[in-house]
Amino acid sequence: MVHIKTTKRYAKYDAELDTTVCDRYNNANLTLTMRLGFRQINPAGGAASGTYHDYGDPTKPARTIVRWTPGSWSRWKTNFVRSAQPFWNGKFWLVNNFPTCLEFEDGQTYRPNIYCRFRLSGADVAAGGSYHHTIDVVRLDPSESFFGSHSTLYDSNDTQPTPKDTDSTGAAVMQRAHVHEIGHLLGMGHATQGSAACPQGPRDDTNADACYGTSDHDMHSVMGSGMALYTVHAFPWRWAAADITGKGTVRSPADNRELRARRTRLLGGPQPDPTTNDWSAKMVRHYPRTQDEARLGQAITRRPSR
Repeated sequence: MVHIKTTKRYAKYDAELDTTVCDRYNNANLTLTMRLGFRQINPAGGAASGTYHDYGDPTKPARTIVRWTPGSWSRWKTNFVRSAQPFWNGKFWLVNNFPTCLEFEDGQTYRPNIYCRFRLSGADVAAGGSYHHTIDVVRLDPSESFFGSHSTLYDSNDTQPTPKDTDSTGAAVMQRAHVHEIGHLLGMGHATQGSAACPQGPRDDTNADACYGTSDHDMHSVMGSGMALYTVHAFPWRWAAADITGKGTVRSPADNRELRARRTRLLGGPQPDPTTNDWSAKMVRHYPRTQDEARLGQAITRRPSR
């Protein structure tokens, strides 16, 4: 294989698969790049304070907001990017079980895995700018402790740890909402979305409480009410790897849960998890394998002597 960089542009992000970094110790890099355009929401008529409705929905409660200052706006944008990018960057490795896929010669034939990276940028929306997502942001008055945000409407407190729920031990489940919303922008649904607890049909409410987790495990998930990353959250990279390489089929976590729930209803009893295993995700480094190591299904998780 000739080492190359391959870039594909999607609606939610751009993806670059870089094999130029491959050697007997280093895997290919798959970097998802997301460009956000931020837009201030200020009180009407240039007032110092005003109101804005939860979720931008006039039927929801109105919250008191204040005007952004240049300093507060700059600090918020910087903090957003500096805290959200490292949360998602460099957390997963995708195991390559496809013979000949990305293989290269370095004394002998090696099959690299894929290291998952994330690059985030945020700038003020400008005419002619290129953004994957445009984000409106309100600045809450200090008297407000809650605002109904969604994936493209944030508030000034979304970068701060906030109690979102209480688990079965009575412990508060804390979350920094902006990392949860980045998960949505990457294409992921809520923790139980697609399950019987949280159906995802056109008339279903995927924002219902049960969608954030009915078990402690799901509740603590970053796509639930907490901050825990699980291998299921590697879905965007797994999907991009399958699409760029043309190897494997990867479904979203919500689609897998929906398929399992449907089979359970049709067949009358719990059914096996239909999760696709192509480009299976790990949260510990897996080194490139020789052809023999790959054929035997070995996982090389300690730096080998080569």
